[in-house]
Amino acid sequence: MSARILLLEDDESLKLILSRALGSAGYQVRATASPDTALNWIRNGEGDLLLADVLLDGSNFLENLGLVARLRPQMPVIVMSAQATASTAINAAKGGVFEYLPKPFDLDDMIAAVGAALGDEAKTGRSKAADEPTGFIGQSAAMQSAFKAIARAATSQAHVMIMGEPGVGKRQAAEALLRARGISADDAVVVTPSNTATEVFGSTKAARQVVWLRLEEWNAEQQRAARDALDAGIGRVIATASHSPDAGLDTRLVARLSECVIAVPPLRERRSDIPALCEAFLAQFARRDKQDRVRLSKEAVQYLQGSAWTGNVVELRSVLSRLSLATRGRVAGLDDVLVAFSADAGDSREDLDVHANAIAALSLSRKNARNVAIDAVDRALFSQALDRCGGNRSRAAEILGLNRNTLARRLAELEGDPDDM
Repeated sequence: MSARILLLEDDESLKLILSRALGSAGYQVRATASPDTALNWIRNGEGDLLLADVLLDGSNFLENLGLVARLRPQMPVIVMSAQATASTAINAAKGGVFEYLPKPFDLDDMIAAVGAALGDEAKTGRSKAADEPTGFIGQSAAMQSAFKAIARAATSQAHVMIMGEPGVGKRQAAEALLRARGISADDAVVVTPSNTATEVFGSTKAARQVVWLRLEEWNAEQQRAARDALDAGIGRVIATASHSPDAGLDTRLVARLSECVIAVPPLRERRSDIPALCEAFLAQFARRDKQDRVRLSKEAVQYLQGSAWTGNVVELRSVLSRLSLATRGRVAGLDDVLVAFSADAGDSREDLDVHANAIAALSLSRKNARNVAIDAVDRALFSQALDRCGGNRSRAAEILGLNRNTLARRLAELEGDPDDM
């Protein structure tokens, strides 16, 4: 007899698609949009597995996981959610679900998860909801992997090492893990490179949970004190480091902390999350400044997605804060974004490449992409050079490394301007 799947989904189109996919895979499916109906089916002994959406008409089905566990302790549960946040993944894991599928997901992945779950048993337990820090969100595969790693660490009291480049949100990951473990960030001791070795050891001895930040900046004495504290079996530690564990860190210390490792991806590896991050940050700044939320044009979003983001989420947040203050609630276009970026611009090749990569990304969506990119750069160069020289083309040409006739000819190509000087 084929396994029986209980499907709880209030989106009629998705419910139909999932029912057909499960049916084609050989499962019997009974679907509903009502949590009460699904719970009654479970209470009556129906179904071998529950596949449920998290948000249903304003309610959060994760709150019912404890009841499902009491009614049918052996029934595996798989949850789906468009809320691409760490707290959703953490609450799902602590609620004992077999798998958490962030929407949108591949139907083959869903079928594979169902097949795996029917050969296993679900765990029990649940946790209360927690607020999600702005910026620590994303539907990309890279970010979902980080969320799932946090969820796994939340069910353990192991020491944790959180790795990632500067600005990716390692401290936010640590705070999310604390909440998942039922510990307020205010109740945890935070240790930074400014603390002395004595303070490092003492805080670890006294605290229920310690967060060690920027471990790669600690000196040898601090690292020895930290290692001694761990060797004495004192405290539970969540540590963050911006470089690989073998780059200047005490190997014994790293080994002790790496009972669980969470890798937070750089922003360039999750560019698909940038529009959602922009929405979240701009909404936050609108509340901060008591103004209407800034909207981004399509070209502005494309530019932001194409940028290098060497400073990761922290850099994105700074650019958007300047943009929000400058535009004050109106639609922000590409020119506004370029102005907001200019405060970060430097004179290194890397700084230039940040913007060149973004221009390339925008140009590749057009025909004759190379000419489009070159024209855009030339227009900006010529305009700024002429402004700097008060409109004097001879001086502008000198700055640009061109002769005056070449500048005039190129201006005519770009703008149709006659050489009237």
